[in-house]
Amino acid sequence: MIVTSFTTSDGVRLDYAVDDFSDPWKRSETIVLLHSAMGCKQRFFAWMPILSRHFKVVRLDLRGHGASEVPSADKTLDIDRLVGDILEFLKEVGVEHGHFVGASAGGYLSMRIAMDMPEKVDSLSLFGSTPGFKGGQAQHWLPRIRQEGLRSFLADTISDRLPEDVDPELRNWFLDQAGGNDVDYITRFIGLMDQQDWSDEVSKIRCPTLLVIPGLGKIGDYSRFDVMREQIDDITIKTYEGMPHNVWDAVPERCADDVRAFVEEVAARRSAASDAA
Repeated sequence: MIVTSFTTSDGVRLDYAVDDFSDPWKRSETIVLLHSAMGCKQRFFAWMPILSRHFKVVRLDLRGHGASEVPSADKTLDIDRLVGDILEFLKEVGVEHGHFVGASAGGYLSMRIAMDMPEKVDSLSLFGSTPGFKGGQAQHWLPRIRQEGLRSFLADTISDRLPEDVDPELRNWFLDQAGGNDVDYITRFIGLMDQQDWSDEVSKIRCPTLLVIPGLGKIGDYSRFDVMREQIDDITIKTYEGMPHNVWDAVPERCADDVRAFVEEVAARRSAASDAA
């Protein structure tokens, strides 16, 4: 694993990791992993043994998250800036296109890139990601986060994110990691996501798409999954029954296995089409 950082065009330092234990004599596919709001690249730790043995995996700490710099309040925070960070990151690691895998807000950004720059996205794997967060719970969350603090808020609403029988040490680690984010920045970030709704644009997604729906999910407007089902032509849907929102934390091996199988299928389909041509 290589862990390092780069500086964005607006002067913010972003941390990232590259994991690649695929066979060096083969041409491996590239996976771009993007975490959720309040998350970080480290939260994909249990995915790495499964994915990095077969693919080149690049994962970024979004600005203001994980080991990346928290931008000052005068720095622009909008979707264009966040997408720009990802594009600059891809250039930094020498990736022209790849299979985008997004958890929640990471999936929102992945969808935006797939809609606007389809040449960058070989496939999409989306975990608990609706087409934006507008109409979600942000308006209820933000006053509580400001009043109670981030960790206390997350502890009080933990059943929305993790199952009751999850390892208590994992739960505490999750609370320490997510709850340790900068409150002012995170409230700005969640507030931005609360403004996003591209339900009327998802038909622009032309790449193969895997949509994983947490069966007991309560975060976001899940009725929009129906829009995705209807408007994305090449979509595979899996429902993780009995699971709350954060399936990528609770059942990471299952998630990584599904991503591996999906990416391998997409690559095989592409190879077969190329041979036929």
